[in-house]
Order: sequence, then structure tokens, then C-alpha cells
Amino acid sequence: MELGTVPNSKLDVYSQMALDEASLLFSPEESLTLRFYSWSEPAATFGRHQSFQFVERALIKREGKPALSCARRITGGGLVFHGEDLTFSMTFPWREPSTPAEIYQRLHHLIGEQLRQEGISLNLKSEPSSTAGLNKVCFSVPEKSDITTLDGIKILGGALCRKNKRGLYQGSFKTSLISLSLNQIKQAIFRAASIFKNKKPEEKINFLDHSETRLLVDKYRSQDWRQRVP
Repeated sequence: MELGTVPNSKLDVYSQMALDEASLLFSPEESLTLRFYSWSEPAATFGRHQSFQFVERALIKREGKPALSCARRITGGGLVFHGEDLTFSMTFPWREPSTPAEIYQRLHHLIGEQLRQEGISLNLKSEPSSTAGLNKVCFSVPEKSDITTLDGIKILGGALCRKNKRGLYQGSFKTSLISLSLNQIKQAIFRAASIFKNKKPEEKINFLDHSETRLLVDKYRSQDWRQRVP
């Protein structure tokens, strides 16, 4: 099975974040969705609870000026630079009393197991990071339950949020760090998602033409959302 990208997969950062939130809000309550997507231009996303001032400083340090399109996510986590990563999102039923840490650990464990079946040996970080604080660049320091190479380089990071009885996971995978094809990595993630909720994920997610999604795009573009006080 060749896993491709869904319609409207190559979009700007504001549309991608809006589609993820639309999938969380408007998918059927019992559905499991998995969306792989790419970017119409290099971009950055940052966690819901991060300071915009920190993000601006980090962009200037990286680029010389804050030139990248940048959006605040509804999930937590750190600042992520996109363009060369495999980015994906999953929405799922979240009624049971599982904590975010438990879901994060289980999903990454399953993805790691599926990658091992492809012959790739990886680690699941077992200890919290010694670097305190919310304002971090995501891939600078592995966090607990992140997937890393055997020498400790972070290869997959993700973040979660929960609304009503559904959850959203957003993940970024550094595909250049392992010797598997893009489709092999997608297949491993797809199998892990299937095991995670014991059902095959839906891939055809297209809410872009919904009026509610267009309003979400406007939200992610707005200064009010981007610069909100966490």
C-alpha cells in the first residue's frame, strides 16, 4: 500500500493548523484520522503555551530576521521548524482517563516498535529533560518519551491537546536521520495508529472548504492568536 498525501496537503502554515483543528472539532466522535502533510513554503509552529517574544528571538537567531511564516498551535510543545520534516496529525476518541503523558508514551512506543520491524533501532527517552521551562526549540533537547537515535538525537517529537471527547496529536519526524524511504516511515506510523485505537485510520480529510475552517485559518493568521499571552 502506497500512502500518499491527502487533498490540500501542501498548504501554508495557517491552513495546515486550521485543518488539524477542524479535524479535531468536526470529525465524527468515534473516528480515527491520520493526515500526512507538507508545506507550500518553509514555516514554523510553536506551542500553545509558549511566549511569542521567545519565538521572535529564536527566529531572528536562526534566520537573521523573523522571516518564516509562523503559527501558534493549539497543542503544547516547543518551537518546530518545518519544511524538511515529515509532518503528520492524528485525531482520535479520548474518553478514557488517560493522561497526555500516557498517550504520548504509548503512541511513540508503538511507532518505535513499527520502525524496529523495518530494521531501524531507536530509543524511547525514559527520563525527563534536565532543561526546565516551556520556551524551547523542540528538536534541541529530547523530552521524555521522544523517539531518538541510539546516540540520543531526537527524531520524532509531538504534542497533544484534548477538546471534549477527542484528542489531537501533531508530530514532526526528521526523516533524514534514518535510512528508510518516506513511504516506509508513513507505513510504520499508519500501522502504529491502527494498533493505537484498534481501527484503520481515515486518510481522506478535507475540511478546507468548510466555512468553519476558513474562520480557523483567519484565527491562525491573526496577531491576536499568534501573540496571545499564554
